[in-house]
Amino acid sequence: MKHPFLTINANENLEISDMDTDSIPVEFNINADFDGSIRKFANFISDNNIYWPMACSSSIHFPDEYGIEKMMLDSFLDSVRDYEVH
Repeated sequence: MKHPFLTINANENLEISDMDTDSIPVEFNINADFDGSIRKFANFISDNNIYWPMACSSSIHFPDEYGIEKMMLDSFLDSVRDYEVH
């Protein structure tokens, strides 16, 4: 994935897609499975050599308007950064 793009979709899930291809986006439901999503997201970005920062939509800056509490999203992203992929 050369140009990852992070957004919150209509299902209130984090979604990462590649801006260069028409590949199917990958969704992470942090509202329903916070801990599992941390592991899956961290492994996904590690497996795909994705580095911070990445491009993101305005929904990431205003997550409350898209169904994810800002504090939860901040905690999730902090946890992903600190997660050790084995």
